Amino acid sequence: MTEPLFDQYKAALRRGHLATLGGRLDEALDGYAEAARLVPERPLPFASRGTVLHRLDRWPEAAQAFDQALRVAPDDEATLRARAVAREERGMLSGAAEDFERLALVLDVAGRNREAIEAAQKAATLEPTAARGALANRLAEAAARSAAPRPEAVATPEAAREVTETTELESDDDLPPRPRIVPETDAEAARAAQTTDPAGSWPALDKPSPTPALEGRHPDPDALLVEAAELVEAGNLEDAAQRMLTAGLVHRAAGRLDAALDVCLQALSIAPGDPRVHLAIANLQLDHGWAPLAREKIELLLRLTALTGDTQAEADVRGLAAERLRDEPGAPVGAAAGR
Repeated sequence: MTEPLFDQYKAALRRGHLATLGGRLDEALDGYAEAARLVPERPLPFASRGTVLHRLDRWPEAAQAFDQALRVAPDDEATLRARAVAREERGMLSGAAEDFERLALVLDVAGRNREAIEAAQKAATLEPTAARGALANRLAEAAARSAAPRPEAVATPEAAREVTETTELESDDDLPPRPRIVPETDAEAARAAQTTDPAGSWPALDKPSPTPALEGRHPDPDALLVEAAELVEAGNLEDAAQRMLTAGLVHRAAGRLDAALDVCLQALSIAPGDPRVHLAIANLQLDHGWAPLAREKIELLLRLTALTGDTQAEADVRGLAAERLRDEPGAPVGAAAGR
């Protein structure tokens, strides 16, 4: 792929991601369609179109988009997860179970045991079969064996010396480099070395920014919105968005979650590409108990930060996920982000 074509592809993906984050779904479809036209051998544009078409309740087209993504990359984790979620939301439990089962096998081969177990258990829950139950049990038993102490490894560390590699990015579609344990001898030693921390798949590239907090007497949110309107008139959208976010914090601190969300959506209208706004919305979605919506927003933010190279924003996104989604089934691990 030539560099100019690669840049056009990234720009088209960025338009699609930003439009999706901003709720401009028809515009998002155009961006993803352009990316797919430019580089038809990558699954991400097709999978992203499938997710947007599903949200627009255009399922036959969404199904075609997911199928196209899997023709390009039959074991693409992002597409399998996205289609599984979409099918489950549409009540297509058998198809969703098939996708989660296939996803579990893909994750197992990749050495991501915890996520493979979650996917297998999800498949067995949606449509129980003996084979799916056996798969979930096999993965759980493998995890238990790999977590067991290995005294011989302590006594003779040279017998199972581990080499830490960093997976090299193949493209802008892939998630940030993930530390990978590669043993020279025993594959079981590799699995034993893997972290069991549910947040372990969210390594921050930078230190996450401090959590926004209000100190002292809270400002008047209405006054903040007046200031924001004046800043918008003056063309200072960044400071206007900050005033709105502060107003949202005040409402949130007072338990007025709907008011906080309304203010953040106003901020989104003037700063659709500002990660701070999307993180604030994701927090409020989690406050409301809307974990699936928050997961979707976080996955999209990861895609966007991958394209923009904003490592600080990426660290903030991963920090939020590690803090508030680590115990959620299907917590984003970059799968739907396609990276």
